[in-house]
Amino acid sequence: MGVVGRLQAIGIDLGTSTIKISFGTRKLRFPSVIGEPRPGFRGLIEDKSLLSNLVIEHKGREWYVGELARLQSTTKRWLAREGLVKSVEDAIIAVKAALALVLTQKENYVVVTTGVPVGTGSKKMEELGNALKGTHTITVKNDATGEKRTITVHIVAAPILPEPYGTWYFLLRSIGEKKARDSIIIDIGFGSTDFLTIYKGRILGTASGSIREAVDTLASRLADWLAEQTGRFIEPESLIQVIESPKKLVSISGMVYDISKQIEEISRFIAGIIVDRLEALLDRLPPDAIISYYILTGGGSYVFGKYIRDVMLERKLVRSASQILIPPDPIMANCIGFELISEHYAGKLMKTS
Repeated sequence: MGVVGRLQAIGIDLGTSTIKISFGTRKLRFPSVIGEPRPGFRGLIEDKSLLSNLVIEHKGREWYVGELARLQSTTKRWLAREGLVKSVEDAIIAVKAALALVLTQKENYVVVTTGVPVGTGSKKMEELGNALKGTHTITVKNDATGEKRTITVHIVAAPILPEPYGTWYFLLRSIGEKKARDSIIIDIGFGSTDFLTIYKGRILGTASGSIREAVDTLASRLADWLAEQTGRFIEPESLIQVIESPKKLVSISGMVYDISKQIEEISRFIAGIIVDRLEALLDRLPPDAIISYYILTGGGSYVFGKYIRDVMLERKLVRSASQILIPPDPIMANCIGFELISEHYAGKLMKTS
């Protein structure tokens, strides 16, 4: 997987919190942020990998990308917020950086399919696809070691698709479906929850959309509750690891708090909001649309999946729980699906060349 003839097939997911890359056996992710370099600073001391110390040259300037930008840039820009890609130029920088992380040859011919949040407009998606297609010289540097590398990448095709489409494509192939089944994919990220409806094999825009409630909503409400209990300001982002941990314990000023009850209560409330939005979208479906699957994906499916399933069953939105699917790796499922789509494109291009 990942190579069709001479063409290399790559899938990239530009998420609200992380960028995910799938290329054969290589599966990488890093924070979805770029930032300006910090004068006088030199890389991360303990972790000297390129992934954590990535600097890219773009139009005569250097930019920190990913973990380096998140930790060290004073001025930083998150690529996707409020359910859409904010800047095409920033997205181009991120995609080039992602390609430099997985491509090892000096000259590469690739098909890269990129996923963007559902709220990203079609005009911006078209602009990004047109900008990516063509030949690019990409120079990156490891800021911890000073090592610099330049590669040439010929992007022969660059489809841009809504993120949840990747999971739909991957999951239906995984379970052996031969036909495009009407489905609704709920992609719960850090900064937004995306809904994508597939009707007769096509994206139904009138029954798709985004809401702000997502993992950061849970983190923010937990931070507010802890502030009330302790009188201390808590960064919501610092609670993400606790939310994802089996033990829901947080230490503040030497005191340990069990927040499992609060996580459950808030998660049930947010799951209700997500299903409210799902019901509104169901009302926009054509009368002949029979939804076969409701697919939960994204990192938030680990947190909210059980509660969303419970609410859907309580409201009788599904005939049985078997209609509600979660992929084996919901965080990487979108970009794995996009890699499969890139392979499909590459196969068609090889046949016509």
